[in-house]
Amino acid sequence: MNDLPGAGTGVSQMDQPPRTRTDTDPAAFAFWTRDTVRFSDIDRYKHINNVAVATYCETGRVEFAEHLWPGSTAGEHAGWMIVKLTVTFLAQAHYPGEVVIGTHVLRVGRTSCVIGQGLFKDGVCFATSEAVLVWVDLVGGGPAPFPPALDERLHAELVAPAITAT
Repeated sequence: MNDLPGAGTGVSQMDQPPRTRTDTDPAAFAFWTRDTVRFSDIDRYKHINNVAVATYCETGRVEFAEHLWPGSTAGEHAGWMIVKLTVTFLAQAHYPGEVVIGTHVLRVGRTSCVIGQGLFKDGVCFATSEAVLVWVDLVGGGPAPFPPALDERLHAELVAPAITAT
C-alpha cells in the first residue's frame, strides 16, 4: 500500500495489520479522551456542528500524541503536522452532554502515520475520523523519519493498542 496517497510526503510504504474491529466499536480503543459539548458547538436545532466535531477530533488526537511522545505538540525541534483529516458523520448528536473520543494508530510509515478515531455520545458512535500526521523537522522544515523509539512505539500501538490517558 502506498503511504498517504495525495499527502505529498514521499513515503512509499505503510505497515497495516489486519483490522478486526472498526472505529465504531469502542473495543477498538485503549486511549480515551473526554470533551464537553458547549452551547457554541451546536446549530439552532441543538445538533453538534461539523466544526465542533473536528475540534473534538483534535482534542483526542493532541492528547494521544502527547501520551505517545511527550513534547511532540510543543512546536519545538520536531513534531506532528496534520496533512489530512477525513470525518465520517454517522448519526446526529445533540447538546448538552459529553463526547468520548477513542484514538488509535491505524497505519505507520517512515515519516507519517494514520490515526483513527471514534466519537461517542450517550453510547452511540456519531462520527469517525482518520488523520494523516507527518513527523516534521521544524528546524529544517520538512518531513523527517520517526526517531527509532517513536517508530517502535507507533508499531507497538498498531499491533496492540495500550496507551491510556492518565
